[in-house]
Amino acid sequence: MKRFFTLIAGLLLVSSGAFAQEKWKTINTNPTMEGEQDPLWSSYWCHDWRLNVEFNPESNQKYDEKSATEVSPGQFQGFAEIIEDPVKPGNHCARVIIRSKEEADAAGNPTTDSGNNKPDWTEWDSQFFIYATETIPEGKELRLTMKVRGEKNGTMQTQAHYEPGNYNHYQLFGDIEYTTEWKKIEVTATVTSSHTQESNGKFFQSVAFNLSTMRDGNVVYFDDVRLQVRDPQEAQPDDDSGWFNFLPKGTLSEMELNLANGKFTNFTSREGAVGKDLPAKVIDVDGVPTLTLQSIGYNATHESTKQIEATDPETGETLKDEEGNTIMKDTVIVTKIYIRENGDTVKKNDGSLGVEDWATQFFVSSPHKFQKGEKMVVRFKYRADKEATVATQLHNGPGAYVAHGLLGNLNFTDEWQVFNDTVTVNNSGTTIAFNCNALKEVNNYYFQFDEFSVGKSFVTIDDRTLKREDLKLPVPDAENEVNIKLDMTPMIETLGIDNLTDFLNENAMRVLVREIIPGEEPGEDPEIKESISGGMQPTTGIFINAYGSYVDEEEGINITFPEEGIEGNIATLNVFNLNGAVKAGEPIDTKLCFESDEWFYTYDVTFITPAEYEDAMGISVLKSDKKFSGAIYDLTGRKVNKAVKGLYIKDGKKFFIK
Repeated sequence: MKRFFTLIAGLLLVSSGAFAQEKWKTINTNPTMEGEQDPLWSSYWCHDWRLNVEFNPESNQKYDEKSATEVSPGQFQGFAEIIEDPVKPGNHCARVIIRSKEEADAAGNPTTDSGNNKPDWTEWDSQFFIYATETIPEGKELRLTMKVRGEKNGTMQTQAHYEPGNYNHYQLFGDIEYTTEWKKIEVTATVTSSHTQESNGKFFQSVAFNLSTMRDGNVVYFDDVRLQVRDPQEAQPDDDSGWFNFLPKGTLSEMELNLANGKFTNFTSREGAVGKDLPAKVIDVDGVPTLTLQSIGYNATHESTKQIEATDPETGETLKDEEGNTIMKDTVIVTKIYIRENGDTVKKNDGSLGVEDWATQFFVSSPHKFQKGEKMVVRFKYRADKEATVATQLHNGPGAYVAHGLLGNLNFTDEWQVFNDTVTVNNSGTTIAFNCNALKEVNNYYFQFDEFSVGKSFVTIDDRTLKREDLKLPVPDAENEVNIKLDMTPMIETLGIDNLTDFLNENAMRVLVREIIPGEEPGEDPEIKESISGGMQPTTGIFINAYGSYVDEEEGINITFPEEGIEGNIATLNVFNLNGAVKAGEPIDTKLCFESDEWFYTYDVTFITPAEYEDAMGISVLKSDKKFSGAIYDLTGRKVNKAVKGLYIKDGKKFFIK
């Protein structure tokens, strides 16, 4: 394996060097929403539900609270409200109010679904927009980072708009889920011609979030919003890295993948008769697990009468009456149509009755996002009940089309065939798509997958993370410690760990490392580079500083999994605040990644006060009631005769000597 090593503060980090790096450029103003706002310009717009007032850009379009009882509520379009965070006084954020269907009906202006022209509801009834400071052309790579929460759990859709409300294309970043607690979001996308299809096909300038997906009222908050752009990164050849297979169990791999447009497993399918994405079905074929899906064919006809020109049966000339007018006659038009299992007729993109080749699709996905020029190794067997030609594509998540021809065309027969090749990726994406409805007949397709591999130097720990779990840890005052009980059963089951004590005594844990790079220009936001430390021994413990970064010296917060506190799948986790550099309850976060066989289970950690922890979890932090001998130990568990400078343990408690 080829690796490049960087030594930072005595810590050995692994980086790939696989991509040509370019700095991201932020293209929205005031990401933190603090300080003065320019009343004539803002990067945050909305279409929401608040009190009706006349548009007033000088007041940033805020309504007058004093006249609230005199003004009826209604739809509002303009600058998003910047308010003080209800859960964190002193912090400011954008607030968007989502009206419910009942509120719209009561106001006398319910929406109309453009799909069926009946009174209905639309996802875009309430929206939040990021209005970039410059236009974004095709080919650029976008990154969105932000924090979001709602008063209720929900899902938002993302779109590309030329400007707020001027729609270009759907599924820019896919669907984004949020909860009632602040959640950090980071997603990327490559701008395609589809995103820029309006405005003469040149660009777009706004990201839209459709918030009314739940058909129910809600309030959603946004903060620390950064929309960034750079030229696309091309993979650099690295043939010595070895390969990492994202299908550890072949056809039976069922990792949950949080891809660009939602959560999926490795194998998903869109059956034409069903019309939506579902986990692919696994059946037994001669004792071998096999993936299968079924296409749809003509299963009904529709007759209609149409007038056409009458012609002479011998000459073919158009017939005319005595006055020279063309004679018309009735004819019966028979149209083959498709009917799904729920009774819906299936239409093509142009609205005509019929089925596109991609009405039925089979998808194979990995959490890794390929870059143009990168290689993948793909190995599988395939066959069908009837002969059919299947085209393949690259998608950025199932259904999010990027490019065609990824694996070429496959000619299915009723005999098993093998595909085993190294493929050069022609764009940026995560998913192989198979278009299984070119044959306009009912047909069963079968796949047996063995490998979907990526060069190891291109793979990140996030790519190899099987599951994530949010973990809140209490932070006491300076030179104090607290203990909590952590049930690690989900991690044990996910990674297939036999013995928790043995596992935590190994170098099985990695920790987030943050490098803060000051901005080059006055007032420019610093750049934060994140990486992951080398392997650490959890029972020995690690240190986290006020940035949430691992450090290899005694400062900040010490986190340890003491061996004597491990009972079965339950571990006691000790948090010691070394010297007060980290204040109790400061809103910092970090990551603890546990590794087994190159797969990871990640705890996304947030530090809160012991009181907040007890309130959130409904349990008290643990105090030690053991009797001790007064002996002093270092963090490795060795007994020492005299404590000098450093961190030690005495009577089950940690203490620090400066």
